[in-house]
Amino acid sequence: MSTNFKQYVHFSGKTIETTVTDKASIIDQWVSQILNIYAANPTVVGLDIEWKPHPNSLMSNKSATLQLCIDNNFTFVGIEVEDDIEKIRNEYGLSCRKRADIREAAKVHFPGNFSMPGLKDLARDVVGLDMKKPLHVTRSDWDARLLNVDQIEYACIDAFASYMVGKFVVV
Repeated sequence: MSTNFKQYVHFSGKTIETTVTDKASIIDQWVSQILNIYAANPTVVGLDIEWKPHPNSLMSNKSATLQLCIDNNFTFVGIEVEDDIEKIRNEYGLSCRKRADIREAAKVHFPGNFSMPGLKDLARDVVGLDMKKPLHVTRSDWDARLLNVDQIEYACIDAFASYMVGKFVVV
């Protein structure tokens, strides 16, 4: 049985539409639509991946969830986005040509204000978003056949926050 549905996540006064699916054809269709709509304009894409934590901290499971949050040439943004891009390139052969680390961009944009902020800190301090990052969700089973509502909201909000911060410090 496949998974395919729209989820509406309410966060910080916004309603974010996300597609939850395990069908490649749905993903292909979604990407084609996005390319048709935004290909002519510079676009920031919030990128984050999640994977089931491995019991051995020296090892890593494959990424199970790829979140893309797109508004209006695509620059993928996130915290340590280079690591996420390398992981999905190694696991799935996907690559992203343009990328920007929003932590590093924030340090340049606001000299002396940040040392090693996480996404939650940047979202709050740069764009005024109050994110929750509960450990029971952060460390949950991202390999699950069906993600639960908390996982979907967490993934969607992470990508949205990366996008909002990136739009401010990168563009």
